[in-house]
Amino acid sequence: MGVLLKLMDERRISTANYITFVNPAPHPDRIMSEHDFLYMIDGSWRIREEEEAFEMHSDDLLILPAGRHHYGDGLSTPHNKHMYIHVIPLGSERAANVNGSGFADGEPGCLAAAEPAEEFAEFHSLIHCQSNPHIKELFQEIIAECWAVSSFREQKLSLLLNLLMLELKEQQEKPYCSSSNSILEEASRLIQTTPQTFFTGKELAERFYVCERTLSNQFKKVYGKTLYAYQMDVKLEMVRQFLLSQPEVKLHETALNFGFCDEFHLSRTFKKKYGVSPSRYREISVD
Repeated sequence: MGVLLKLMDERRISTANYITFVNPAPHPDRIMSEHDFLYMIDGSWRIREEEEAFEMHSDDLLILPAGRHHYGDGLSTPHNKHMYIHVIPLGSERAANVNGSGFADGEPGCLAAAEPAEEFAEFHSLIHCQSNPHIKELFQEIIAECWAVSSFREQKLSLLLNLLMLELKEQQEKPYCSSSNSILEEASRLIQTTPQTFFTGKELAERFYVCERTLSNQFKKVYGKTLYAYQMDVKLEMVRQFLLSQPEVKLHETALNFGFCDEFHLSRTFKKKYGVSPSRYREISVD
């Protein structure tokens, strides 16, 4: 059926929290006046919205829009753990989602002329988030902020929710999403967060329990370059930014910070990519 939501508008969250069902339990039978974002941490649950059934498992996210009837189709698994966020809908969102009233000719995905299609983003009701741990982290951050005492609580919640929605939109549109892609994202994050280290394919393969050749092939397929080339591009871009933000740091220290064995190797590699040496690049940029 899908869900229509507006992106980057000011948002209000009414409640957000964690729930654990030690014993199996049904999902509430209800029609809410708010959007219900549900994230499964552990366990499974079968939930129906109108006539459509959604099977939720760990790290699945379900969006149940305001005004639609949803209810449990059986019981949850024991020790079910999940998170929820209840979001107050924007003015036109409820009409756009309820019984196709916002769609031309009652067809989902085709908005009536009164509401231009570009004003809405269309989301899948069920989004698999196993390959994107940042979605879970954002969900948890929103809940923590709901309990926080802050002068900017509402503004921060609105920003966090919009960021979550952007991540969800991007996640559902990924052309290649699998467990191997998840490993690539973790490997990429490791490379970015430990710039002082050069990893071999063997080291990364052993770290993530995959075949070295498979890891190398997937890097080439997804990023369009070898693992070594990807690492080098990341490091050199970090070096370029570092040269500008830390103009007093010596080049031999810069080399050590980004995994180069010495200043000579850094200079040679940097010049090959950018056409000038690191010292000359710093001079040109400062001038």
